[in-house]
Amino acid sequence: MQPAAHTPPPQAFPLQELEQIERAIAAAQDCVTTLQLRRELLTSELERITRPAPPTPKIIGPGLRYRGEMVRAWSAIDIHAGLLRRLWTDFPERREAMARAIGARGYSRAYVARTPAELFPGKPAAWAAKFSRTLVEGWVIDTNMNRPRIATLMRVAVAAAALTWGEDVQVYWRPTRA
Repeated sequence: MQPAAHTPPPQAFPLQELEQIERAIAAAQDCVTTLQLRRELLTSELERITRPAPPTPKIIGPGLRYRGEMVRAWSAIDIHAGLLRRLWTDFPERREAMARAIGARGYSRAYVARTPAELFPGKPAAWAAKFSRTLVEGWVIDTNMNRPRIATLMRVAVAAAALTWGEDVQVYWRPTRA
């Protein structure tokens, strides 16, 4: 019989090293999962804070839009005076017609006249001066009116100037979203 060939003794399998590698891979996968979740959270927050702000609504008024131009005013009488001043300036040939149309809406006063005394017949001069305002040179307006009366007179004046209410002239009595 022949002597057996010498075979090296089997080496021990590195089972412990395999287990360490398995644990390192599992830990790395947990770390990657945690990092991915954090990345998604941060990306979401970044999108939220860099998102364009919604447009803020534009507020117009109080005032009026006259032939495309917005004019702010503080009170109803200022809106009224501002509109009449523009009409008197832009349509001087229609002043008398506008004054007659506006005056036709009055019971005892003209609302627009050449002098304060013509505005308030029979009233004391001091009283007439207190409740009148210069419109343009040679014309005065009544300032002692409530908003419904002003609204009526403004429509009449616009019609007498051959303009269209709601198109050529829009009134905003209070701040309004555009």
